[in-house]
Amino acid sequence: MKSYSHVIQLLLMLGLLSGWAAAQEPLDTVGIYPFKVTVGGQEAKMQKKGDLFAVVAKPIKNHALLKIEKQSDLLIVNAFRREEDGTVANGTTPAAMFAQKTDQVKLNATLDKKVLKPGRYLMNVVAHRKTSRVVFTVAGPEGEVKLPSLKQITEALRGGQ
Repeated sequence: MKSYSHVIQLLLMLGLLSGWAAAQEPLDTVGIYPFKVTVGGQEAKMQKKGDLFAVVAKPIKNHALLKIEKQSDLLIVNAFRREEDGTVANGTTPAAMFAQKTDQVKLNATLDKKVLKPGRYLMNVVAHRKTSRVVFTVAGPEGEVKLPSLKQITEALRGGQ
């Protein structure tokens, strides 16, 4: 009799879990993109299920305003410039920004006071004990920078070509 009750409990648990899973974001953004990020007035969007980051569609200026959904006690942003093949740019220090009790920070408010150079960046935005990952492009003169594709960045994050 006990074995039947265990089976019933297991089936109930599986039913609850499948209901929970069905109620999740359609693109499964909970772990990678738990809160919305807007950069330069553009909301970063997940492009397809399984992506490792959300994407800001159009290039932005290096002094663009980054905004999150609601104020955070501590907003931490770090941005890593990517090489043409999608890997982290050699010899560069990540751009880091910190702000307290706010929902926004300008991308040129870096700790080292250096502005972001034209190119493609992978950014981690930390707030409310969660991290949203976003890829964006800083605009520059036409033809100045060769950008890695989103696929190349994904492959580099997964550890190989």
